[in-house]
Amino acid sequence: MNARKTTARLVVAVAVIASFSAVADNVIIRDPTFEELASLTVTSVTGTARPHFTSPAATHILTAEELHQLGLRSIPDALRYAPGMQVSQLDSYRWSVSARGFNSIAVDKLLVLVDGRSVYTPLSSGVYWEQNAGVHHDLDRIEVIRGPAGSVWGANAVNGVVNILSKSARETQGTALTVGTGTEEQAFGSFRYGGAAGENAWYRAYVNYSRHDDSELGNGRATGDGWEIGHVGVRYDREGPGSRLFFKAEAHSGDFEEPGQTPAPTPPYETSIRDGFNRGGFVQASWSQRLTNGAEFAIGAWYERLERRLQPIDERSDTVDLGVRYGTQLGDHTVNAGALYRYVDHQTSPSFALTFSPPDHTLHQWSGYLQDEIQFAPRFSATLGVRLEDAPFTGREWQPNVRLRWSIADEHSLWAAVGRAVRTPGIADESRNYTIRVFPPGRFGPGSPPVRQQVLGSPGLKSEVLLAYEVGWRGRWSNDAMFSVSAFYNDYDRLMLFAPQALDTVTLAPEFWRLPLTPNNAGSGQALGAEFTAMWRPTLHWRLFSEVSYLDLKVLPSEYELARVLTGSSAQLQASVRSYIDLGQDWEIGLGLRYVDELPALNVDSFMDAELRVAKQLSQGVKLALVGKNLWQSRHAEFRSGSFPLDSYIERSVYLALTWRR
Repeated sequence: MNARKTTARLVVAVAVIASFSAVADNVIIRDPTFEELASLTVTSVTGTARPHFTSPAATHILTAEELHQLGLRSIPDALRYAPGMQVSQLDSYRWSVSARGFNSIAVDKLLVLVDGRSVYTPLSSGVYWEQNAGVHHDLDRIEVIRGPAGSVWGANAVNGVVNILSKSARETQGTALTVGTGTEEQAFGSFRYGGAAGENAWYRAYVNYSRHDDSELGNGRATGDGWEIGHVGVRYDREGPGSRLFFKAEAHSGDFEEPGQTPAPTPPYETSIRDGFNRGGFVQASWSQRLTNGAEFAIGAWYERLERRLQPIDERSDTVDLGVRYGTQLGDHTVNAGALYRYVDHQTSPSFALTFSPPDHTLHQWSGYLQDEIQFAPRFSATLGVRLEDAPFTGREWQPNVRLRWSIADEHSLWAAVGRAVRTPGIADESRNYTIRVFPPGRFGPGSPPVRQQVLGSPGLKSEVLLAYEVGWRGRWSNDAMFSVSAFYNDYDRLMLFAPQALDTVTLAPEFWRLPLTPNNAGSGQALGAEFTAMWRPTLHWRLFSEVSYLDLKVLPSEYELARVLTGSSAQLQASVRSYIDLGQDWEIGLGLRYVDELPALNVDSFMDAELRVAKQLSQGVKLALVGKNLWQSRHAEFRSGSFPLDSYIERSVYLALTWRR
C-alpha cells in the first residue's frame, strides 16, 4: 500500500468533513474524580447495572479517560492493563487476547461484547480483533469480568467476558476531531458530531480511519503485513418516562497485506498469499420500559453482515440475534429472566489450503436464563442463576452459577462464587479440512506421492466444560485508596486436543497421501491463580494504579503436543503500574510500565515494556499529545503460532495526535 497516498486521502477526507461540521456547545472530556471511579457501575456480571464496588465477581473497569491519558488506541493494548488478561500481539493486525490462560491465536474461551452485541465468530468461537480493536471518541468504558459468566451470557463465556461500552448520544453532543501520524500507526483520524433530535432524543454520527505499518522480521526486514481500516456509523438515543430507545448502525472496510506462503498442489507446493480484506456492518436496536409495578421489560435485536478473506479463511456470514429480558423486585428477591434466539448463515469458499464439509452452515441457537438475587440480610446476599441453551452441534447445555457477597464493613466486601460454563464446538471444529503443509514426493518412502499434513474436524465433539471456584475481597480507605484481590481454581474437562493419526494412503490417492490430526475431547486441565489491583491518589492531581496477576495452568495429558503448548503459552506472572499526573499549566503526563513473563512453549522471552504520553492543552478544546509505545526496547516478540510461521517482532513506536472538541 502507498502510505503517502493513504495519508493524502485522510487529510482530504478530514478537511471535507470539518468543512460541513456545525459548531455546538463546548464539550470537554474531563478526568473522573476518585469518587466517580470508585462508584462506577458494571453490567456484565448479572446482565443489569449494579455498583462495581459491590459486584460479587472479579471485575475491572478501564475508563475511556484512563485509556486516553496513556495514549492507548487499541482495545487489546488497553486490556494489557486489566488483571488476569493475557494479551499478545502476533503481528501488525493479529492479537491473542484471553483471560486466565489458554492463550492461542484462536482464543475460544473469552466472550467479547460491544454494547452488549456478541462479536465472536461462529467459525472458531474467537474474535477478529482487527475489526473491533479501535478506541474512538465515543468509548465510555471496558468492563472486564474474569471467571465464568455463562449463566447470563451463554456458551463461550468460560474464562471471562469483555464488554466494550460506548457513551450514549446524549453524552457526546458537539464536535470532536482527532488527526495524527506516527511511525507504526502511520495515519489516523476520527470525526464525530452529535446533536439533539427533538425533545429527550439525541444522535451522533462518526467516521474513523487508521493506517498501520508492517511489523518486523527477525532479520530486521519488514514483514509485509501493513493494513488500513475505516468505520462509519450513527447512534440514536431517546429517553422517556421510564423508557429508553437505543439504535446503532455501523459499516467497516479494511484491506490487509498478507505475508508468507500458503500450501499449493504443485511444486514447490507453496504459493504467495493474496492480499486480504474484512468488510461488513451491523444494525442494532433495543427498547426498555419500566412498568407501573416497578418491573422492567426490555427487548433487543441486531443483524450483522461480514465478508472476510484473511489467511487461510474466505468466509461470509449473516447473523440475526433477538433477545428479551424481564426484571422485577419480589420482596427480598431481585428476579431477572431472559430468552435469546440466534440465527447464523455462514458460507465459505474452498481453497487447496482450507475446505469445510459442508461449505455452508445454517445454525439456530435458543437459550433462556433465570437469575435471582436474594438479600438475606442488610450485609449478606446471594445470586443464583442458570442458563439452558440449545447449542447447534451439542444440543442442550446448562450453566449454573452461585455468587455470595458479604459486606463486612461499609468500605469492605467479601465475595465467593461457584459456576459451570461450557465452550461449544464451532463450525471449524466440526467440519474443517486444513492443510498445514505439503511434503514433497519421496519424503515417506521411495515412490511415495506428496503428503498433505492436515488438521481435520470431527462431528462427534462434545462441549468443553469448566467448573470454577472463586473468592475475592474488595476494600477502600477514605477517598484516597482502594484495592481488590481475587483467587480462583478452575477445573477443565473434555478439552479439545489433536491426536496424530496413521498415514492415510487411500482418501486422497493417487495425487496425495494424507497425514491427519483429528480433534477429540481427551484433555483436562487445572488452573490456580490470583489477581490484585490497587488504586491510590497521593495528591489531588496524581493517581497511581497497579495490577498483578499470577497463573499456574496445567493441561493434560502431556503426550499431546497441544496440551504442552497450552500449558506453556500463557504468562505465569504479569504486573503493571500506571501513573497519571496533571502538572497544571494545561500539561498532562501518563506513564505505564508492564512486565510479562516468558512463554516457554512458544520460545518467547519475558519482557518489560512502557508507554508514555505527554499532552498539552493548547487552547479551549484543543489538545496536542505525543505518545511513545513499546519504549523499553527497540523491538520484542510476544507470541508464536504454527498457523502463522513468520516470526514477527513488535517495534518501538511514537505518534503525534491533535484533538479538537467543541
